[in-house]
Order: sequence, then C-alpha cells, then structure tokens
Amino acid sequence: MARTQAQTPAPKRDQIKGSKTNPKGSASGKRGGIEISESVERGLQAMVDKHNDRYKAKSKKVDLGSLKAVFRRGAGAFSVSHRPGMTRNQWAYARVKAFLKLVGTGERKESYNTDLDLLPNGHPQKTEAKSEAALLAPKKYSHIDFKPPQGARKAAERALRRRAQKPQSQRGMTPVGIARARDLINGVTLSPETVRRMLAYFTRHEVDKQGSTWESYGKGRQAWDGWGGDAGFTWARKVVDQMNAADKKATLRSYGEAVQLSERPSYDVPEGLTIGKPFKTLALGQVSSRMSGEAIGSPVSEELLKEMVRVYRERRDADPVIIDWQHATSPFNGGTPAPPESGNALGMIVDLELREDGLYAVPAYNERGLKVVQDAGGVLWSSPEYLHGEIFTRDGGEKVGDAQLLAITLTPRPAQSHSKIDRVTLSEREQMMDFENMSPDELKAALAAKDAMVKELEQKIKDMSEEAEASLAGELEAEEMAEESKPESEEMAEEPKAEKLGYDKDKERKMSEEVKLSETAAPNLLAEVMQLRAQNQKLSERLEVIETEKREVERREAVSSLLREGKVAPAEQSAAERAWDVRENMPEFWKMFSERPASSAVPLAEIGHGASGEELNKATLAEKVKALAAEKNLSFSEALVAFRESNPDQYNSVFN
Repeated sequence: MARTQAQTPAPKRDQIKGSKTNPKGSASGKRGGIEISESVERGLQAMVDKHNDRYKAKSKKVDLGSLKAVFRRGAGAFSVSHRPGMTRNQWAYARVKAFLKLVGTGERKESYNTDLDLLPNGHPQKTEAKSEAALLAPKKYSHIDFKPPQGARKAAERALRRRAQKPQSQRGMTPVGIARARDLINGVTLSPETVRRMLAYFTRHEVDKQGSTWESYGKGRQAWDGWGGDAGFTWARKVVDQMNAADKKATLRSYGEAVQLSERPSYDVPEGLTIGKPFKTLALGQVSSRMSGEAIGSPVSEELLKEMVRVYRERRDADPVIIDWQHATSPFNGGTPAPPESGNALGMIVDLELREDGLYAVPAYNERGLKVVQDAGGVLWSSPEYLHGEIFTRDGGEKVGDAQLLAITLTPRPAQSHSKIDRVTLSEREQMMDFENMSPDELKAALAAKDAMVKELEQKIKDMSEEAEASLAGELEAEEMAEESKPESEEMAEEPKAEKLGYDKDKERKMSEEVKLSETAAPNLLAEVMQLRAQNQKLSERLEVIETEKREVERREAVSSLLREGKVAPAEQSAAERAWDVRENMPEFWKMFSERPASSAVPLAEIGHGASGEELNKATLAEKVKALAAEKNLSFSEALVAFRESNPDQYNSVFN
C-alpha cells in the first residue's frame, strides 16, 4: 500500500536528534525546561489566550508549558517524516493546532495519541490515556518489561533508512509495519497484545529469510527488520513465554476445577458506600413500548454511549449519577419529586464503561441499597434516565455535551428486554446459587425465602388486577354519568378540544416512557413468578438428592457398625440395610439386628477387619491418602492416584 505524503521520510539534512538547547527528554512533560525563540513563544502564547477565551471549563484550559512541549515534539517528529514543502516550524505548529482541537472538542485522528499525557487534568481523554498506559500491562504482567530492546530499535531504524534508499517498486512494508517500526524507534512501551502479534508475525515470516532478495535487503528483509528483526523476534518470544507463565499462575486448580482470578479495579468510593457488581444498564439498539409497539426515543448507538461516558467523567463531581428506586427522585415522573427525607436514594454510580455490547455501570450502594439488592435475590434490573441533545451546565450555562446520564433506577420491570441487560446483584455469589455446595439446612432456608417471594409477587399481581378493575369501573361509571347529563350542543362544541387533549396526553405518555425507560405492566411480574418457581424446582430437586445421599450414608454407617461389632454376618448385610430403611414404621425389624450381643453372628476376623479392627471404607481411605500426601508432599488428587496404583485391591474394595 502507498504511504501518504505526511509519511515521507525526512531528508538526511533534517534528521536531527536533540540539541544542546533542548536535550533528549526535554519535551516529556509540561515543565520540561524547553527553550524556543521569542517569536515562537509569542505565537504560542497568543494561541493559549485565544483558546482559553473560547473554552471556560478547567478541563479544557491549556497553558504555555503544554504547548511548548507539543511544539517541541512536533519539531522532533519532523526529523523522522513530514509532508514535503513544510518547514520544521510549520510541522510543529500543525501539531499544536491538532492538540488544541483535541483539548477543546475531543476530536482527533485515531493515530494521534502521542500527546494525551499533556492534556489538562479532568479531560476525559487524559483519563483514557492514563488508563491505556495502566492497562498496557495488567497487574499479573507487572514484572515483565514491555519496552523493546535496543537491538530491535536499531533494526527498525535500519529498515526505514534502507527502505527510503530503494526505488519505489522495491520498497516493502505496509502502513502497519511502518507504524510499528516508528514505535520501536521511539522506544514506545508496547501492549501485551502487540507483543503477541509481533511473535505471530515473526513465526509466519521466518521462511522469508530463504528468499532470493534477502541478502540484497528486499521487501521481506525490510519488513522483518521493521518489526524488530532477529533481536525483536528473540525478545517477543521471551516476553510471550513470561506472559504465558503469568497466565498459568493466575489460575487456581482444585480437583480438576479451574477458577480464573480477575483483577478488580479500584474506585474512589465515598465513605459509607459499598461497591457492588457492575451491570449492563443500556444495550445497543432500539427500545420499543410493549403497550403500543412504538419506538421509545432514538436508537441507542455507540456514539451516544461514548458521549455519555465522556460527559460523565468530565462532570462526575458536579453532576453525580444517583441510584434510586422506581424513578422516585426523578423530576420526570409526572409528579412532585420525592424529598430527600423519603430515603429513596440507594447509592451512586462510581464509574461507567463502554463495552462492545452496551454501557456498563459500577454501582456503590448505601446500607439501604445493599438491603434492596440483596432482598431482591437477583430479580432486579436497572433503568437509566438520560438526556439526549445539547446539555448545559447549571452554574454557568456552558455546553458540556450532547448526552448525559442523569440517574439509574432499580426496578423489577425495565423497559429494555431482560435478556439484553444484566440483573442487578451484589456479587456473582448472590447471582448464582451454588446448589452443589449448599448444606440441606441452607437449601431449605433458600427454598423458604424463594417461596415467600413467589407468594409476595402473586399477591402483588392480584392487588394490581383488582385495583385496575376498580379504577376502570369507576372511570366508566363517571363517563356514563357525564354523558347522560351533557347537552347535545356542548358535546359537539367540545369534540375538537377532547381530540386535542387526547393528542397531548399521548405525547406526554411517550415522553414519560423515553425518560423513565420503565413500565408497570403486570405480565413482567408473572414472568418473575415463573422464574422463581423454576429456581424453587431446582432447589427442591437438589435438596431431594442431598437427603437421599444423607440417608444412604447413615444407613451404610449403621450397618457397618453392626458388621464391625460382629452383630450381623456379611450374608445378612442386605437384610440389615432393608431393616434400617423401614425402622421408623417397623422398629422391631431393626432391633432384631441392632440389639444382638457383640460377636454373636460372626468373629471379627471373618468380615475383613485387620488386626486393629479397622474397616477400610471411604472415610478411612481418605485419611490414608491425606497421610500419604503429607508424607510425599503431594496434592490430594496426586496422592489418591499414587495410592490406587500401589493398593489396587483396597481401592477397588472401597469403590466397587
């Protein structure tokens, strides 16, 4: 692919690296001690004044130090590549203008990410730049150096130099390869994904060394060195091995089950609030009314969500996003907003994250919010309240953006499809009950709680139906009485007015649906009841399995005790087990075995006991395996395999 004019390599006379006036590293920050001519400094100061007069927000203010750093970086970049016909100062000024546009409007080319560290504090993309730098290497890779070695940097520099010396037809490297070479030359710290791509490239193209143009520095050799050459290949392989080892350490395994550890980010949480499980609150796509089928507002697009995140991060201190219950504190709920003493606030949102499938919110709950979410038992969703259009500050009237998230309400009946957004829970443990590891008492308690929720929801449905029927009957009765008492002429006169009022009410209903994104139709409650009943069925089935296993263990232990004491012979074992099963209805049958004198049926040595009188069962075998594990410094599973190999008869006698 052909390069752009701006990617034209600089002539040798312009390939300058640093100077005595501005040594290497002087543009690494706003206070780098950069020295420039008086005329350039006056020009930059004029740009600072003009920009700050236009933008009043602190997050959009610039100072002379930041522009000097950008100017210095632009002048340095001129030594690598620039558009033909431009001078060094023109190239540097162009970069300053691009920086000012980024500060003021947030707009930039995707490739322009080298000055994000110079953005003002509070600027949303400065936060993004910090997070990008922090996320280049997750915590599990903190011990790995992702900065390319000197050998890879020299190879990349050699590739661009030799490529520029070739005729156009003999120049290799794609735009991606050229960009990678520049990153290597500048010593940019690479992301784990980039290093993996480097290794994949080297692995695929190692055969290019056998090509006929390798020695003459053909296209394959140019591309190879552009990605770091042999030194880059060796380094990428080492780093990927280190990452793979770190990935394995981040995984715990127990009896064949693997639990992946995930990094939990830290948030600035106000005192008295507790972080909850993040949830998806807005899915991409159109939301429609279940009652009319009509669209509610505009489709939720990625651009809309990006703007919400940007405005939230810029205004989170001035305009915090509150969590409430059923839009109780909303000024758009058709009535007077609930007063603060009503206690409807459940917490606040401490971060927003845009993912490929929608907008995710990180909640922090107060004590009441924690109780509401916990008591809901997973039958709870979120309903966001937001503005889409020009948004202005309340303290000065300055425009801050084109979309703003105002609040998130918790509700069992969201307007969005339940399958498109997440349930609101305190944690994964709250969301998914671990039936397999719950005791019978815990299962019974959970079953009782779910039964109570079903009854409560069923009563709520009944109350809603009765209330709706009574309200409808009252309205019909009032309309009939009004119709009977109204003169014919008055009916004709008021007909257009009634039509207009009907239109306004319909418009008001649509606006309310768009802002609240929550509806109160009873069918959702029925769906919740069905869901709870399904959960109860699973609980009951698991409880039945546990009770059956418990009875089998108790029966086996009771009969084994009789065998150890010599009260029953091995031939009587099945009869004794049946007697134990019916002991509550036929106690005399069980007493026939249990009340025999010890050793009355058979000597102990004849039923498989050793000299110590110890029977080999699952419990005693487990103790032997634990002892072997401690002696050999093995895990339990490794010790169990070793015991089975060295004592097959004992193992088979226990496990049939």
